[in-house]
Amino acid sequence: MSEFFRKLLEKQAQAESVHTTRNMYEWFEDGFIYWFEPYFELLPFEIMVELLKYLNVSDRNAMAQACKGFYEGLKHPYYLRSTCLHIHDIEFEDNIEPVRSLLTAFRYFPNVKLTKITFGNRSDFWAEFGESIEELTFENCAMWKQKLLSILRYTYRLKSLTIENCPDLFRSWKLIENVTVMLCPTLPQLRHIGLAGNTVLEQHHFDFLVGMAPKLDSLDVSNCFKGNNAAHRFQMLGHVIRYLTDHQHDIRHFYIGDTPVDNLFLRHLADIKGLRLNSLSLMVCDKVPSTEAGIIDLIRLQTNLTYLDLTKSLELHDSCLIEICKCMPMLETLILNRCWMITDYGIMAIKNLNRLKHLDLTNCDRISDTGIMGGLLTHNRQRRLRKLYLGLLTNIGEVVFTKISFELNNLTVLDLGGCSNCINDRSIQYIFYHMTGLQELNLDCCAKLTDAGITGIDLPECAIAIWDLQMSFSVADLKRLRILNLSGCYRVTDFSFRMKFQLQELRELILNRLQISDPGVEKLAVNCPSLEIIDFSECQNVNDRCLEILAKSCTRLTTLRLQNCAEITDQGMDHLIKHCTTLKHLNIRGCYKITAEAEARLVGIRSLRHVMANERQEIASDGK
Repeated sequence: MSEFFRKLLEKQAQAESVHTTRNMYEWFEDGFIYWFEPYFELLPFEIMVELLKYLNVSDRNAMAQACKGFYEGLKHPYYLRSTCLHIHDIEFEDNIEPVRSLLTAFRYFPNVKLTKITFGNRSDFWAEFGESIEELTFENCAMWKQKLLSILRYTYRLKSLTIENCPDLFRSWKLIENVTVMLCPTLPQLRHIGLAGNTVLEQHHFDFLVGMAPKLDSLDVSNCFKGNNAAHRFQMLGHVIRYLTDHQHDIRHFYIGDTPVDNLFLRHLADIKGLRLNSLSLMVCDKVPSTEAGIIDLIRLQTNLTYLDLTKSLELHDSCLIEICKCMPMLETLILNRCWMITDYGIMAIKNLNRLKHLDLTNCDRISDTGIMGGLLTHNRQRRLRKLYLGLLTNIGEVVFTKISFELNNLTVLDLGGCSNCINDRSIQYIFYHMTGLQELNLDCCAKLTDAGITGIDLPECAIAIWDLQMSFSVADLKRLRILNLSGCYRVTDFSFRMKFQLQELRELILNRLQISDPGVEKLAVNCPSLEIIDFSECQNVNDRCLEILAKSCTRLTTLRLQNCAEITDQGMDHLIKHCTTLKHLNIRGCYKITAEAEARLVGIRSLRHVMANERQEIASDGK
């Protein structure tokens, strides 16, 4: 009998030890060890909601699958509104997936985006979920006016409507139609209408759509009149000006970017004295006159702007930028992408913008060290700046960039694509040391970078050397990094990925034209478990073994680009089919060793939505 009880106690102790290893956590305090078992599902709902705010979208979904409490927390309206239901390239009918499954959903969708959709005659989706939709986007969809109205009559709580690049809608939209078709729904909560990219937009289209929104305060007509002839463009721009004049006290956000506007349009816009904008997007392509310059008067009028986008304003010169910095003290976002006339003299005035958070100077190739030093790195430096884009600025030297990394160490986004003169193994070390809060880093075509700079190993000169103290740093010091672009850094090899690539939060990685192979991919997949988007285009050493490693280890992988990877065969596709359960986008164009049969088997990946494959005629012409 004693032997029986002894075995029973041993079995119970073994079960308790297994239970303790799985569920119990240690807490050390004052030399004592406390054991506790967490019950996350018992946390108050308000605390659960706040905790989830510290996680990105993928981590939230992973937590929701592991804990019922976090799953309930994701049903909070804050997270439902931040989640977009994106349906791409299907025929929108009730008996076709994913619409069929969505009709049985227990949740609602405040934000819906439809891309490349062909609409059928009728769907119960809008009657079921239209009441809860607050943001609705149609992008490149084949639709007609009656279909649009049949959808909008269910979405009376709509706050934002975007119809982008839908030419079929406006081509089939007649000026005089049946009375039943011309009924215009009223959307009392609609605040924003976006019509970007609709080059066939006419006056009656515009009047009908803005007439649905009595409380409209945001209008986007970017790239709507660029391809039109001069007479039609002049007519449409005048019509927009008349609308802004009639609603000058209501409109707060106006976007007309990527459309060349002349001084006459700017003069009319500046004459609307009651127009007080918070956001403005323009493309100034007419020479600024010395007297009665419309852009100068407009700048002096819009003193409340917080967002200003002047992308591709080829005639914007220093005097305009100086006036902007003088008259717009509230400015938080300033985009000067491809403003080629801007020089150091104008950039030095940026020091007056104390609230600036986002600055884009990409491809302003007349800017040099002097402008950056005088505009960004003075005693009144941009302490609030979080996003800085300096791509293709080839006149910036290493010394100035080193000072940037020291002075602007609160940046979360840094774009240095094409800055091959200032980025080398030594200067990149200062990024790793000072800018530890970076979440996005673009080093595209920084060809001077090597493994020594990325890893901090075998550097000719350490970043910090004081007496006997020598310190070097690596990309692993950027603990919060989520997006990294090393495309074109051809001197970075497997050594970097094997030694110093422990980035737990890295979500997107672009490695075009790198010398990476399966040993590097193996360490990369293990040390970066959060990877969702990987680009191996033109990486000649990526093979089937690399795909096997990625498919087994990267459980969150949604996008994989393998364009022109010549070593990938049907076996690599089989690994993806067997192990990838979340893959949505796949690019295998230029992988000529993949046969048509293997491409056909990709339907086995149930989550796959878009495949860019080879054209069979192209393969036959190459004799492969």
